[in-house]
Amino acid sequence: MLHQEHQSEREAWQVVATLEEAGHEAYLVGGCVRDKLLQRGLYDYDITTSALPEEVLAIFRRTVPTGIKHGTVTVLMERDQYEVTTFRTDGEYKDGRRPEEVVFVRSLREDLARRDFTINAMALGRDGRLHDPFGGQEDLQRRVIRAVGDPVQRFEEDALRMLRAVRFAAQLRFTIEERTLRAIQYEAASLQRIARERIRDEWHKMLLSSPDVALQLLRQTDTLRYILSRPPTFDLPVHDPWGYGRDPWELAGEWMGRAPEDLAVRYCVLFIAIQTDEARLERTLQELKLPTQMKQDIKACHRLATQDDKPRGWSDLEWRHLFYQYGYDTVARVCQLHCSIYEPGQKGEWDTTLAVRKAQQPLWSLQDLAVTGQDLMANGVPAGPEVGKVLKRLAHQVLHEPELNQKERLLRIVREF
Repeated sequence: MLHQEHQSEREAWQVVATLEEAGHEAYLVGGCVRDKLLQRGLYDYDITTSALPEEVLAIFRRTVPTGIKHGTVTVLMERDQYEVTTFRTDGEYKDGRRPEEVVFVRSLREDLARRDFTINAMALGRDGRLHDPFGGQEDLQRRVIRAVGDPVQRFEEDALRMLRAVRFAAQLRFTIEERTLRAIQYEAASLQRIARERIRDEWHKMLLSSPDVALQLLRQTDTLRYILSRPPTFDLPVHDPWGYGRDPWELAGEWMGRAPEDLAVRYCVLFIAIQTDEARLERTLQELKLPTQMKQDIKACHRLATQDDKPRGWSDLEWRHLFYQYGYDTVARVCQLHCSIYEPGQKGEWDTTLAVRKAQQPLWSLQDLAVTGQDLMANGVPAGPEVGKVLKRLAHQVLHEPELNQKERLLRIVREF
């Protein structure tokens, strides 16, 4: 991974060098500079330049005009691709997302001034000089998320920046600077203007980083109500459905943080912690516009996890039936969920249990039976629906007695039918 990162960074600097050789200013900018200073893993290298989009298109052989109206050209290199954006200032934001127009400028400082947070408003030159007009490096050292300039104006331009502030605070374990925090509380309702898909994507990044920090900040800033349908526990300051003497949202964050980085598991942990019923769960998943497969995964996990029997009490027969009915992934998720909530120190034991049970499973589907529909018809079962019925009866018997899954034994049972 590190080798790949280094190669991508070398290519990014090649793009910068090529722009400079053509007489333009160019710098690495934004998240890649922030993460480089934090010595975190780097994924995307964005480049800002004084070159106009048409000049960038002329300089590089392989390009895609991805956001030409807003000054962005994607440059395709051998290993990776790099977004190159012209220095710009933004016009009025009428939709709370994108400026109506952008004005290309020749000043790096003006370009950095339009960015969301100080830690994202730094640029790095090929000479190693850090351009940091708004104190981003100091905020990194102080572990603070602070808006560039007036935070209310930044959030009026794009309300999603409020959730980005929470997400960065969660991912980096930073605090949100007081003035920026108050601006989020003041502007929270403007999240209603933001597309649900954009909100969902930020929310998922929070769930997969530090959900305990994220939930605390989302509730503190009153932005959580614009992500999730309001469950019964939402506005109650004192509510203790678990009898632990603790707020269920606090428990949700703690338990999700212990769960694997699997969205379906973490969603289910959340819904169980705050005791969401199936109807509200369905509505929440619909409103978040989740992909169909993810919705199915979450609902299956929730359905099995909220049954009376917990995994610790499943019999051998129940394990076999549940694997057959729900599939390995759902059963594994429920075990991980159980471990996260009830047995946080037993992850290794549950991993071993799952591996052993999976290896012992005699039947995952009808295709695993030692006989086929053709075999049944050759032994007197009439073609049509009866074949499927007999196969299901055989599967039921094999789940009860795995040793029966041999062709001759199953055909003998069929003849007895």
